[in-house]
Amino acid sequence: MLAMFLLTSAVGGSLASESSYLAVTLASHIGLALVTLGIAGYATSFVGRSYRALPRASAGVAALAALGATIAGTIFLLDGQGNPALYAMEGLAVVGIVASLAMIVVGGPAGKSSAVPRPR
Repeated sequence: MLAMFLLTSAVGGSLASESSYLAVTLASHIGLALVTLGIAGYATSFVGRSYRALPRASAGVAALAALGATIAGTIFLLDGQGNPALYAMEGLAVVGIVASLAMIVVGGPAGKSSAVPRPR
């Protein structure tokens, strides 16, 4: 999920630097956002079941951030490209990145830790 959030954000950033949106860049950004939303939903619904509570919660936060950013992006695109929708999209992307990092740091199947050893 982290890679998808970063890739979607990078393409979105390139959109911001364009004077007029190129159709291929806009389509890429929308496609990446939908794939990110799908992966986040999949991770929350199916993959996260065998993990501990903290990684599951991080996956849930990332999924909600992806959903919120997708909604904000839709509002941004269809409702005149207002700054509040842009800031919401950017802020939720940051939340998704942080939640994805948290999943990596505290992740691992129940009883295991992927990155941080825990004292016993």
